[in-house]
Amino acid sequence: MKDTIKNIIFDVGMVLIDFCWEKHCRSFGFSNEVIVAFDEKMIHSKYWDMLDEGSITTKEAIDKFIEAMPQYEKEIKLFWENPEGFVQEYTYAAPLVKELQDKGYRVYLLSNYPLDMYRLHWPTFDFFKLVDGYVVSAPEKMKMPDKAIYELLCARYGLTASECIFIDDRQENVDAAIAVGMESVLFTGYDTLREVLF
Repeated sequence: MKDTIKNIIFDVGMVLIDFCWEKHCRSFGFSNEVIVAFDEKMIHSKYWDMLDEGSITTKEAIDKFIEAMPQYEKEIKLFWENPEGFVQEYTYAAPLVKELQDKGYRVYLLSNYPLDMYRLHWPTFDFFKLVDGYVVSAPEKMKMPDKAIYELLCARYGLTASECIFIDDRQENVDAAIAVGMESVLFTGYDTLREVLF
């Protein structure tokens, strides 16, 4: 990592937490058929993207998911009754943030995340209690890879893009960070990330 880097910016989903929605489904005994349908028509639907960008409410999204999969209305409602089970914090997340801060770096979060889930999940994350700042997509009505959300994080905390390294599991978000002048790393696993950071 370059000596000029002062700030480490983490995406949250699949970097610091596991978005374990399939495990959540299986805890209710949902069939593979249901899980495949959820994957296509809910998790990777345009309505989930709209949740991330704060342009649709959770209730509106659930209505759209039921409209797309009326045969699974019962399963959809059960899935959404227990959103605490959607995610699990990785055990390395908080220690990694603390280790970086102890080395003098400031640590920030930049994440696409639905509003209700952000309000529910984030206060429970140990790493969230440690970070120096954050920007979440839904409250800001913008999401990655829109360059405006990267610029918002920098403006809010007085960061210089060239002094930041951004870590994300999606190539398009990594590319957008590079386009605004940040160093950026595609996250493929904790061990390989440590090789970059330390």
